Amino acid sequence: MNKTLFLAAIILLLTVQGCRRNSSQNKPAKPQASVFPSAPGTTGNAEGLTRETNEPANEFYARISNDGKYIYYNAVESTTTVSFLNSGGLFDPRVKTNKKTKIVRKEIGVPITNPLKDNAAYATEMPNGNILFTYVLPAKPVIAFASPQGVGINYISQGEMGDDDSQPIISKGGSKIVFSTLVGGIRMICTMDSKGGNFTVITEGHKPQFLPNDENVIFYNLIVNKTVQIFTLNLKTGQKSQLTTGEYNNKDAAFTRDGRYIAFVSNRENPKYARHHVYVMKADGTNIKQITQGETDEADPAWGPDGMLYFSSNAAKNYSIWKAKPTL
Repeated sequence: MNKTLFLAAIILLLTVQGCRRNSSQNKPAKPQASVFPSAPGTTGNAEGLTRETNEPANEFYARISNDGKYIYYNAVESTTTVSFLNSGGLFDPRVKTNKKTKIVRKEIGVPITNPLKDNAAYATEMPNGNILFTYVLPAKPVIAFASPQGVGINYISQGEMGDDDSQPIISKGGSKIVFSTLVGGIRMICTMDSKGGNFTVITEGHKPQFLPNDENVIFYNLIVNKTVQIFTLNLKTGQKSQLTTGEYNNKDAAFTRDGRYIAFVSNRENPKYARHHVYVMKADGTNIKQITQGETDEADPAWGPDGMLYFSSNAAKNYSIWKAKPTL
């Protein structure tokens, strides 16, 4: 090869390599995977957001002790996430109580946790200080109670009332227990007395709660036209009222202890997704304020006596208990 042809070949090779480098440099960068929020977002209607629990398990169904000192919640080792009516898989009313669940008691504001009861869920404090809960170890979960320290298992009924007795609550006087169970595959709300007698199926629904200062009225979730809405029911008269409406879910209501405000969760921000956020409104349904926002999913709000609002959120990709102070 003569000198002229050799130099031409070198120039051509350098030109091609330069074009390749420029082409590579001009390629758009690959989009980075989005980072899931490490905390739920809050609106200007809340202050003092704090993570109350920080364990690897999924933690939900927070309930505050009568004196406001302790928080009880479910710690679930694993769960089946079943999508249903955009209601959020972990809180699907058709899913049976998870068998890998324990009740944890924790002093609010203190990092130390106290596993109170294995094979148990849905703890609530009774008027006498004992702990009412669902015992999930039997073939079919049943309602039972234990001492304040979690000692003992005392069956309230001799056997299960339905296929999944769960979510028990007790009246202020301690004479009436309301709970939900599966009857023929449908989640129903039932009542019985404190000794397990006078069992009665009263209505379809789940997650019942007593109206503050009125043990004859409960509020609960009910599926209506493919969305979950909040209803009230007078146990004495049988009168039922729908508290919320809309083409989106409104559920998991919790009244303040004075009965003036209601916290609940809703996917009204974007009904196409199962992402719910916390809202607060007056007891008559007016003055709705959004508390949490963003990419996370919230559930199970509960009020402390100091006006602090506790709720479960899947920030950091597992459900933990958070708290914030709404500006009412």
